[in-house]
Amino acid sequence: MRDDFIVDLWSRIKPLVPQKDRLDAADALVAICDEYGYADGIDMHMDLDKELHAAVQTYFGDLDEDDEEEEYGY
Repeated sequence: MRDDFIVDLWSRIKPLVPQKDRLDAADALVAICDEYGYADGIDMHMDLDKELHAAVQTYFGDLDEDDEEEEYGY
């Protein structure tokens, strides 16, 4: 349920952040939440808006690529 916390926190902060700065703010939020162990499962959350989704993809990378590399051993 920590991923719900991040989504809720972002939905409350987002209106306070200027449009041009939202992606940077979402990136910072995901990074700090991961550093403190709150980002577990955020990549699977269904209610990510475009900025938060982009931040998760940027921070964690393409998770499907990692799975494919492990599966095939390269």
